[in-house]
Formats: sequence, C-alpha cells, structure tokens
Amino acid sequence: MALVYGDDDFEKSIGIAVCTGYDTDCNCATVGSIMGMILGAEAMPEKWVKPLNNRFKTSIGGEGIVNISDMAKRTMKVMEKMR
Repeated sequence: MALVYGDDDFEKSIGIAVCTGYDTDCNCATVGSIMGMILGAEAMPEKWVKPLNNRFKTSIGGEGIVNISDMAKRTMKVMEKMR
C-alpha cells in the first residue's frame, strides 16, 4: 500500500508504512529499500542519508561494520554473474 500510494515520494511512502501499524520496522525498511532502488541514491533526502555516514552494521557473518556503497557494489557483482 505504501508503495502504491506513496507517489514515488520516499518520506511519504515510509510514513504510510508506519501509519499502517503492525511490523513497522521491517515494513518501513523494506519500503525504504525499494524506494531507494526506484529513486536512486542521489534522490534520497539528506536527513535520512547523512547520519548513516555511508556505514552500517551488517548481520553477515564476519563483516561487522561496512560501507553501504561497498555492499551495493558487491551486490551488483553477484547480480551480474547471475545474468
């Protein structure tokens, strides 16, 4: 619902996901990820991107804290191999 009624607006879309209740952390993360793919990194509002400083703690074994951009590149390499 958030993706359909969010009008390609990142904040509006995740806001709709929050307002629907239930499992809001997972639903908002999924909506935010999909919106990021749709809009591209350059279109992400700075107030959502800047605090992350291009880093996050992953649950991938042995990885720990990683650069978001490095993980995106790694994901693209895997995807390209699958073609």
